[in-house]
Amino acid sequence: MSAEPDRVFVEGIEFYAYHGVSAEERRVGHRFTADVSLWLDVRPAALDDDLAKTVDYGLVAQTLVDEACRTPYRLVETLTERLAQQLLKLDGCNRVRLRVAKLNPPMPTPARLAGVEIERCRPAGGAGGADRS
Repeated sequence: MSAEPDRVFVEGIEFYAYHGVSAEERRVGHRFTADVSLWLDVRPAALDDDLAKTVDYGLVAQTLVDEACRTPYRLVETLTERLAQQLLKLDGCNRVRLRVAKLNPPMPTPARLAGVEIERCRPAGGAGGADRS
């Protein structure tokens, strides 16, 4: 099945979590921001005006925050991969693009944010990929 052309997105999700390479970063924590796009067919929801036939973006944001705050990781790369895998479990989601950034990262050169952006697709025949037509 090819990726759906429709996209549900949430930008600027903010959370505080304890990810970082140093023990100090994992102890003190940081503010993070995330932007997520999910590809799925939204036509059934649009035709019936029915939230149950699409992905609830409130659920998307809460799933991301819950998972991000559950387990500390050393790398933002690891965090982002784990989050993408959780989001791909949402019913109907075929592809996810996720950008996770640490605000004011601790590094010698000042920067507003630093992070990772990945795109992942559900494996063929993966869970939650029910046809919604």
